[in-house]
Amino acid sequence: MKNRNTTLVCVTGQRDCDRLIRAGKKIAEESSTSLQVLCVQPTSAGFETSCEELEYLRQTARDAQAEMTVFFNDEAALIAVGFVKQIGAVHIVTGMAEAPVNGFVEMIHKLLPKIPISMVAKEGTIYNICPSGKKQQTVKLAVQN
Repeated sequence: MKNRNTTLVCVTGQRDCDRLIRAGKKIAEESSTSLQVLCVQPTSAGFETSCEELEYLRQTARDAQAEMTVFFNDEAALIAVGFVKQIGAVHIVTGMAEAPVNGFVEMIHKLLPKIPISMVAKEGTIYNICPSGKKQQTVKLAVQN
């Protein structure tokens, strides 16, 4: 499963995470990498997960030529880090942390400091956490609805 040329998009089970998949597709195309989508749901969500929203995201991933993997675990950041290592991801795409901040992006950056992370805001602006020594930039992504 290790590709070493993969962009990983981390989504929650929310429908509006489709913007993350679209942004990830654009980043993957620009960097000539494959695209994978990861969704880590809380363990308790195994009984309450909205199948329609996950199916919508799975279809959005499929339309972007990406495979979507879903895990049920209460340690989302640790599962994501393990998955990054398993697939050899070279770039991570997430949403922007809102209040209350759960530490997901911070934990990933702490455990994988050499992998760039792009965070996509609700309006489509992409903010980047780059490894030290890399140029930081903010980009506006034209997202189609």
